[in-house]
Amino acid sequence: MDGHALIQTLALVVGTAAVTTVLFQRLRLPVVLGYLVAGVLVGPYTSVWFVADSGVVATLAELGVILLMFSIGLELSVRGVVGVGVGAVVATVIEVGLMLVLGTAVGRIFGLTSQASLFVGAIVAISSTTIISRSFADHPPPPEHRRRVFSLLVIEDLLAILLLTVLTAVGGGAGLGWADLAVTLGKLAGFLVATVGGGLLIVPRLVRATVALGRRETTLVLAVGLCFGLAILADAVGYSVALGAFLAGALTAEAGENHAIEPLVEPVRDLFAAVFFVSVGMLIDPQAIVDHWLEIAVVLAVVVGGKMVAVTVGVFLAGRGVPAAVATGMTMAQIGELSFVAASIGVTSNVLPPAWYAVAVAVSAVTTALTPPLVRRGPMVAAWLEPRLPRRLATFAALYGSWIEALRPNAQRATVARSRRRISLLAVDGLLLFGVALATGLLLTPATRDLARGLAIDERLARIIVVSGACVLAVPLLLGVARLSGSLATAIAERALPARGGLDLAAAPRRMLIVALQVPILLVATLPAIGVAGAIAPPLAGALLAVLVIYEAWRVWHSAGDLDAHVRAGAEAIVELLSAQGRRAATEPPPDLASPHAGPAAVADLTEIETVLPGLGTPTAVRVAATSALAGKTLGAANLRGRTGATVLAIQRGAHSIAVPSADDTIEANDVLALAGSSDAIGAATALLSAAAADHATAATAR
Repeated sequence: MDGHALIQTLALVVGTAAVTTVLFQRLRLPVVLGYLVAGVLVGPYTSVWFVADSGVVATLAELGVILLMFSIGLELSVRGVVGVGVGAVVATVIEVGLMLVLGTAVGRIFGLTSQASLFVGAIVAISSTTIISRSFADHPPPPEHRRRVFSLLVIEDLLAILLLTVLTAVGGGAGLGWADLAVTLGKLAGFLVATVGGGLLIVPRLVRATVALGRRETTLVLAVGLCFGLAILADAVGYSVALGAFLAGALTAEAGENHAIEPLVEPVRDLFAAVFFVSVGMLIDPQAIVDHWLEIAVVLAVVVGGKMVAVTVGVFLAGRGVPAAVATGMTMAQIGELSFVAASIGVTSNVLPPAWYAVAVAVSAVTTALTPPLVRRGPMVAAWLEPRLPRRLATFAALYGSWIEALRPNAQRATVARSRRRISLLAVDGLLLFGVALATGLLLTPATRDLARGLAIDERLARIIVVSGACVLAVPLLLGVARLSGSLATAIAERALPARGGLDLAAAPRRMLIVALQVPILLVATLPAIGVAGAIAPPLAGALLAVLVIYEAWRVWHSAGDLDAHVRAGAEAIVELLSAQGRRAATEPPPDLASPHAGPAAVADLTEIETVLPGLGTPTAVRVAATSALAGKTLGAANLRGRTGATVLAIQRGAHSIAVPSADDTIEANDVLALAGSSDAIGAATALLSAAAADHATAATAR
């Protein structure tokens, strides 16, 4: 090899990447897509440009992966993970679990083994922090949307590391017997315990002492040295360098000096991350794409469609409204760097066919290009979808956020303290269920072989016996999860909507909340096991998931009908209250409503409604400004619920009142609207009702 091969390769790769990324920025296309195109130009499968040394590029790309995982570890300190909140954890576990189920099913459909299908599940499960960050840099979103997305990405990256750890064990245990597999998993657990335990005693103190010296280069050398040191240690004991780099970042973050370390590491990381994406582009083989177009099309549909649905469901069940949930789902509909790492582990361990690496690369390239337009169109899709929901579901969606809002940190801590035993038992049952599924998947082949030899029976019958035995072990655990999830949901619902003495007027909304809360609890506890089961016996896992979804959907629909009747009664009560307060106010001097400065100030006190008919959140009466852009429009045209998540319970117009208005009812200037929903939804609706026509037109043009 030429002694200057490294310099020549760097010049070729970085120079080509510089040209393509400048061009893509001028065209307002994702920069990451430019890196992939640069890889195609210098790759071995095209003759467009000089061919870079693939061996050197692969080495440089591995540096990019290591530094990227180190940066993720820096962001995932214990304090950082705790700070994202329970809602983000629930939403992300639901999303990753659903995508794992879909991915393993796709793998089995295309004839892959159960172990290989787990890798396909991991490939489609993780969104790309890098691609989303680049998209946000080009088109800055609202601060609340940005915080919500990155909270999910923090937990997603943590789950990705756990998945990569499990996949490393799967790859190392492929084809092993019972004893060998036990030794492999034991070594992995020992490595993690020793590394984290010893690292917590040494690394934070060492980092703080180095930063205290005040020399930037010393701090950078220490950080990168720790990164590569733990990466090579992980590789030496048979695990992924990505795992070691992540652990180095997480341990470094515990020093609390990220403000000094991250700015130093970021330029180095960005350079080698660019080389990493170029190396991925070099692997794009047009012939492989042609040969495996069906796999690419199916995986692309699963990633885009599945992530939109999974993230939307998870974010909504975590207590966010439909607009926020849909916008978040469309933002995270892509795969990227961690999917490549998962595919690489599968290919190098001879579990996943090499063609699936090309599938992952092709899908990532397409979703990279789709991400910016999907991010921009998220609010529009949410505004289109919300009015088309059945009324009972739309009412539930508007009120659900306000119920979850009643469980803010203090109430959550109190609920957790009272339900600690239920939560512990639920976690144990969920982990045991996952363990049964994972052990069955890893040991199915040797167990079937040993049973067939021992009983002298056909291997097909032996396989049925093994799977049946696993089901017998899983059924009591499933029943325990169902019982405990219902009990925990009831405890939480009673905290949000407590019963009062005498007639329990909060019964209907509390039943609805119990059902709605049990859904995410069940999903969090069972989806990991169902995902692994899908790699073993897809029909069984599919049937279990279908039964779960259909049963819970029926419960939601039935309970939502009772809630809708409760809300209608509440709307009638609100109309009576507004009429009574209007008659009292008629004797007082009226406000100057014609003034252009007259906004939608609260004009009535509806707190009595929460006492009489609890479960309506905190209904708020708002007057429509005389200059509001929504004045004169129907509720359907204004689409207040689709744009904000708030719902209109009643309209008071002088002596005339409308309870539970329809989409054809008109909003007039000086109307009093009774709004229900979370505080964020009501705040957004209030802002829309106060926006002048000129302001509204300017905002629409900006969108």
